[in-house]
Amino acid sequence: MAWWTTQFIFQGDTLIAEGVEPIFLREVEWMVQDSLNPSPDETKPYTRVIVSGYALYGQLRGYYALGVAHWFLDWAADRAFLSENSQRNSEPVSSLTPMQRAIVRECLIRLNPEAWEASNISFRRQLEA
Repeated sequence: MAWWTTQFIFQGDTLIAEGVEPIFLREVEWMVQDSLNPSPDETKPYTRVIVSGYALYGQLRGYYALGVAHWFLDWAADRAFLSENSQRNSEPVSSLTPMQRAIVRECLIRLNPEAWEASNISFRRQLEA
């Protein structure tokens, strides 16, 4: 059995990247803060959803875990500000918007319907809108 993972990155409710890290995030310095206060010109936080699954004989078989992080970008300073929980991708799944949950759910179903059906009920319930 092998471990499988992918990610979805949102700005607000808009999916801006799936699977690979966007180039603009490779250049930023990540800063951990106790409280996140967006800069005046930043209105939509960014969100990363990491999905873990398992594969057998090269085939994705099921999904089992979600990791969530939120951050704000300061484009002028090339810095991203996030909490300790976000640094660990351990924000509650309930912090996702209904639209974000729906997009992740639909992408996972489209990617592999059998893996979605094989996933445990508690995993699937987390992504109900």
